[in-house]
Amino acid sequence: MTTHKQRNAQTESAIVDALVKIGHDKPLSQITVTDLIKTTGISRGTFYLHYLDKEDLIEQLKNQFMSKFKKTLANEMGNTMNLQELANGDPYPVLIDVLSPVAKNRSLLAFLFGANGDAPFYRTIVNELQIAILHKLRTIKGTVTFCREVPQTYAINLVTNTIVSTIMVWLTDNDKLTSNELAHVIMRELYLSPYQILEIDS
Repeated sequence: MTTHKQRNAQTESAIVDALVKIGHDKPLSQITVTDLIKTTGISRGTFYLHYLDKEDLIEQLKNQFMSKFKKTLANEMGNTMNLQELANGDPYPVLIDVLSPVAKNRSLLAFLFGANGDAPFYRTIVNELQIAILHKLRTIKGTVTFCREVPQTYAINLVTNTIVSTIMVWLTDNDKLTSNELAHVIMRELYLSPYQILEIDS
């Protein structure tokens, strides 16, 4: 027998699926509650039992993801920036655990990050990642400094944009890489020079 909790979860999942489906052809700003209830087949009253409005739906979805994202960064950045981990050839555990919820919400995040989605959300992810990296760097070195040849703003953006833009490509290209394989790709991108990636002899 389906419990009340299970029914709620099924309804919320159907609403998210409808949001993504509609978002293929319609910008988020133009999607309405009417669009969502028509696509799901639920009543307007049922929708409002779960969300105050469309904006509340989006905020809840983003907050759920960000809560897990920030918790993972806070708990697992300790194993990053460790050359021994790099020598072992394995991705940092934090990468694996960040990509796990991304994989579970792949279609939703592809929509939110995409042209029809929520443009500021991308920057929110980048900002949180930068905060975590800078905090870890300060812990290791006692200060936040980068190589003198690259100003700090550019250096930190190079690192975070490498990670987030790679995830974006994975989300939108629908390739067959698993999240674990993607973590290996990101590690190689971070630690190989552009000359090595392009196979240009030094």
